[in-house]
Order: sequence, then C-alpha cells, then structure tokens
Amino acid sequence: MPALNELAEKTYAGSETYADRVHIVHIYVIEPHPKSPDVSPYTGTVWEGEYSSKHQPLTYAERLAAARDTKLLLEGNQLILIDDLVPGDDNNPVWCTYGPCPNCAYLIRQDGIVDTVETWLDVAAMQSKIDALLQQAP
Repeated sequence: MPALNELAEKTYAGSETYADRVHIVHIYVIEPHPKSPDVSPYTGTVWEGEYSSKHQPLTYAERLAAARDTKLLLEGNQLILIDDLVPGDDNNPVWCTYGPCPNCAYLIRQDGIVDTVETWLDVAAMQSKIDALLQQAP
C-alpha cells in the first residue's frame, strides 16, 4: 500500500496528482496468505507470510469487513471494490476472469482496452506506463 499511496499522491504535470488523472481501483479478492489454520488457495496448505493478518473470509460480509480494514490503509483518491463471494460456490468472478493473483495490476484505457498487465505490481514500471498513456490522451 505505501507504494500505491505514494503513486496516488504523486504530482503529475503541475498541480494534479496521478489520482486526479487516473482511477486507482483495488479489488479485494481472496486472501493469498491467510492466517493459520486457514489454507492458501494457491497451495492448499497453510502458507502464512509475515504480513498475514487476516483469515480467509467465508462470506461476503466477512470479505466486506476485511476490505473496510484495507481501505483504512489507502491514502488519496483510491477506490476499493469487492469481488463477489457466494458461500459454497467459490464465486470470485474478477479473480477468476482476470487472473488468479492477489497483486496483479491492470492499466485500462478509457475505451476499455487493457493497455498493461502486471502479474506482480511494479509501481515504477506502472508509473512509466501511466505517463506514456497520459501523454497520448487529448
């Protein structure tokens, strides 16, 4: 979050910030490294990281609560959306459609075309791509 917060607040072309020029949207999906004893959806085993602070939400209400906690970490003009979760259905349409990774990043043009896909967000590389896209904008 710190790197994305920095990007959102960074000044672009004078007095505007990147968040004034682009929509920074986070989509809360599955927990890749939930707290034990919950298992990772990637390994089927417990796979905690030093940053693992949440259990795997089992209901949409639990995912909503976790997303609200995450929203508190966001600074500037950033939006958080929540992927669907239907108990017993494992319905995660965004996660399943755009790639099952928790830290993917997409730069989507105003016409809906996906310009850039990063399977692991590199903020500096994404900033370069955003700069290039904004320079093309009318």
